[in-house]
Amino acid sequence: MRIVGICRYSLLGRGDWHAYRGKTDAEVEAVAREQAKLLFAKDRMNARLESFEHLTLASLRAQTDQDYTFIVLASEMMPKIYRDKLLSLCKDMPNVLVRFFPLSNAIEAQAKVYTELGLTYRDTVQFRLDDDDCLCRTFIQMLRYHAEKFDEPLPFAISVSSFLYAVSGGSGKGVYDWQTPFLGAGAAVWHPHKSIYAFGHFALGVRFPYSIIEGHQALVTNTGLNDTEATAEKIMKAGMIRLNTEQIMEDIDRDFPFLSQKAFEITGMPLQISLMRKASEVRRTPMPQRSATKLSNTKAAKTG
Repeated sequence: MRIVGICRYSLLGRGDWHAYRGKTDAEVEAVAREQAKLLFAKDRMNARLESFEHLTLASLRAQTDQDYTFIVLASEMMPKIYRDKLLSLCKDMPNVLVRFFPLSNAIEAQAKVYTELGLTYRDTVQFRLDDDDCLCRTFIQMLRYHAEKFDEPLPFAISVSSFLYAVSGGSGKGVYDWQTPFLGAGAAVWHPHKSIYAFGHFALGVRFPYSIIEGHQALVTNTGLNDTEATAEKIMKAGMIRLNTEQIMEDIDRDFPFLSQKAFEITGMPLQISLMRKASEVRRTPMPQRSATKLSNTKAAKTG
């Protein structure tokens, strides 16, 4: 069974963003035009490209099992300077594919790429990942192991058990342990004919039999550019546990030793020089990796 990750990278069109809820198609187009001004603002795009490079792609490069496909769904409305940069970031990653679309939701865009690649939902375990989050380095390996425990044809879902939640600004600034499966980053599903975006991420663990990857985390960031502000009140209500530097270092050493100094700056994590030395030592002795699936970023998806 093939493992396929999906990333909505500033994809414009009807989706689950609050601005699109309850709107007609004509209203969605008008909202999208206005949304484009915000999504493709210089400061925001530079920040998202940095997080995508130093968090999302860094975690994919570090996977101990490289036999996966990662599809980036982006908008044709994205200015060329950012489209070129996005393609450049992915050009040396043989299993990462970037496609640009006119106004489209993630389900439609994913279906078109699946058709292009000759993929079917029945043959793939899908996971989702945003462009400012990252996976633990053994995620693909563990996802494959857990998926193989299920018998088809019943749909099933898989998630890590907790998340390292890094808030870099506002009243909730800090790093937290959030025990809440199916938060989103790395949430996975096998379904015979539906996209993972056909379901709310928390709904995956409610609607389907599921398996939890214990003892490992995904890293989720909130930098102020997110749809939801991480205030101190919301953090307390969600039951997050604030971590001290020693606890953060332990989690990083276990699951995210590939993170660079730039990644730490993006997340706002208070890390010590000793952590950087530990991370460098781990990177010098990488775990064996399963080979990658080679794809191409040279062909644009036909969406006409």
